[in-house]
Amino acid sequence: MNRIWFKETAKKWREALPIGNGYTGVMIYGSHKNERFCFNDGTLWSGYPKDYNSAESFENLEKVRQLIFDGRNSEADALCEDKLTGFYSEAFMPLGYILLDFKGTDKKITSRSLDLSTGVHTVWSGTCKSEIFSSYPDKITAYKIRAVKPISLKMSAQSKLHSSVSVHSGVLSLFGNAPDYVAPNYLRTERNPIRYNEGRAMAFCLCAQVYTNGTVINEKDCIKVENATEITIYFVTATGFNGFNKMPTFDTDDVVKKCKSQLGSVLKNFDDIKKRHIEDFSALYNKQAVSFNCDTDIPADELIKDVKNGGDEKALSELLYNYGKYMIISGSRKGGQALNLQGIWNDSLRPPWSSNYTVNINTQMNYWGASRSGLSECIEPLIQMVYEALETGRKTAEINYGCRGFACNHNVDLWRKTPPVEGSASYMFAPLCGVWLSNEIFTHYQNGFLGEYEDKIKEIVTESARFANDFLVLHEGKYVVCPSVSPENSFKINGKTGKMDYASAFDMGLVRQAFSNALAISEDDELKAEIAEKTPALYPFTKGENGIFEWHKHYETPEKGHRHFSPLYAFYPANIIGYNENPEEAKWVRDLFYHRLANSGQHIGWSAAWAICLSARLRDSDTAKTVIRNLLCHAVFKNLFCVHPPFLFQIDGNLGFVAGINEMLLTEEKDVVTLIPALPENFALSGEVRDMVVKGVKISFKWQNGKIIEISADKKVTVSAENISENAVVGKNVSIK
Repeated sequence: MNRIWFKETAKKWREALPIGNGYTGVMIYGSHKNERFCFNDGTLWSGYPKDYNSAESFENLEKVRQLIFDGRNSEADALCEDKLTGFYSEAFMPLGYILLDFKGTDKKITSRSLDLSTGVHTVWSGTCKSEIFSSYPDKITAYKIRAVKPISLKMSAQSKLHSSVSVHSGVLSLFGNAPDYVAPNYLRTERNPIRYNEGRAMAFCLCAQVYTNGTVINEKDCIKVENATEITIYFVTATGFNGFNKMPTFDTDDVVKKCKSQLGSVLKNFDDIKKRHIEDFSALYNKQAVSFNCDTDIPADELIKDVKNGGDEKALSELLYNYGKYMIISGSRKGGQALNLQGIWNDSLRPPWSSNYTVNINTQMNYWGASRSGLSECIEPLIQMVYEALETGRKTAEINYGCRGFACNHNVDLWRKTPPVEGSASYMFAPLCGVWLSNEIFTHYQNGFLGEYEDKIKEIVTESARFANDFLVLHEGKYVVCPSVSPENSFKINGKTGKMDYASAFDMGLVRQAFSNALAISEDDELKAEIAEKTPALYPFTKGENGIFEWHKHYETPEKGHRHFSPLYAFYPANIIGYNENPEEAKWVRDLFYHRLANSGQHIGWSAAWAICLSARLRDSDTAKTVIRNLLCHAVFKNLFCVHPPFLFQIDGNLGFVAGINEMLLTEEKDVVTLIPALPENFALSGEVRDMVVKGVKISFKWQNGKIIEISADKKVTVSAENISENAVVGKNVSIK
């Protein structure tokens, strides 16, 4: 299932379909009457580089630690929020809209569709066909409409930002400036949440050039085309972004020239551009494939409705899986920016949580499924983002915490902000988030095909482990993280609410993984010696009535079904607690996981995706099926974007779903691969996987009735005998254990 299609045009942004080339993102409404394209540029953010580090933070860090060790957690929280947190991150901005008003076209479309394997969006009506795609090779968005009989067009543009429109020689230019500050959407009391200072804020431009066999009329703020049977339009975006550590260009004239120059450098032959685009896009998309043998091709909204009415969820799951792969390819390409909370698609001036890089789960989840799905080439933007954060994060580590290495807290933006933002300590104070980013990158490095970035990855891993090593404190004979959080959760202590403690399972899991990674790849022998000495004395994971302790001991929690599964980090996405290697601790993980699920509706896209991953690694197909159905029924919009309630789009749910399906199909522990460990009964009837990647090996297999009937690999791999049919066809590189 490689096509999302509808019988009707989109009426809302969250019904439109996305295209992108890693630089520019576009939402397509799909009409031949009043078409609308919503443009984003990955580098169009509010603000500019600022230094928010504070020596006052370090001056109060030991006081906070002592309060925690004394059991005065709420006092520690208050002091942290007053002295250790700072200013908000900046926001990802919408660029603008292109509006196409047609005459002579069919008023009602036959279909609008997005081919996930080619990245081409097509709209059909009785006498017209239009296509649009965003090309990575040519760094251009190309649109063409063909009509049986002559049609007319009016093309205009508008933006929610401060902007102007000009027209010259068949080129329409939309240009302006982003705000220099945008307050997060959750700040309800901000009197002036969007502030403009064009002398400091980034300039932007969108240029559109028209080619047609009709007549082109240039007007002041629009372009008209008359008596045409073919109209081709090319779009290019540009911004004043000069790098994360440099002031952006604010002069719109400079950016307009840049945009027009880029537009003029492209060979303007639609079919040639389309051919290069499809070759590039399909080569990535087809590197790996998953099929549940679903033979259906019905509109996406009808597919969702069928599942909600009790229908089989396989077809929709396969489509959503492929959609996630499509989003990674469209939104994350070499040279572009990493995927933020909304990927590369946003239409709001105050987007959800500023549409920033929320690095206490969401940014990492965006990439969980990438390398397994053969998309290592799409991970470069994440590597580059974290590598840039080394520069800002080293200052944060030194100034805020008195440590070596690099620190990064819960919100990062285009300017690679690394100090904590203002707000609750449970949300905003999370100095080990840089460690998690590093651990995520190392996982992909282990999967393979990132050799050209090895030097950067070594430095990232080394510097994150160096910070983790320095941030540890010795308490009662054990090394602990303090202050320590379990992201966005809290607990009851002495009749009050506590947000920070010491030695949370989350933070200690991060440290153990960081140390393991550094020992494997770092070239700093002195650091490795320090790590080797401290590792045996790290505070251990412990258990209680509800499973693994979230903090260093049991606390009552106000929210028993909390959306974050952070205490289970060591089990997934890390593999420190192994299902087979550490069965007792894996049981602790299972108990807390089930406790959370029993008290949660699991209607948040990214949280449900994480639950699928955990279910799969626990070999629990029934729970995986339940969570999948909940996600499909409650956490997807009409266009299959994943929902953060009530009506907010976050791409992490879509991309985390890819990881969940991957884990249901293949899990790995200590270089032993288990196939279809947690396939629900209906998924297990039959299916096929081609070239799923793990530890540098591409594995292909087929199954029937819950048993593997065929398996091959391009390199030597050990596969568990679990779920392998006695008569299975086994390739020469496969060893069955």
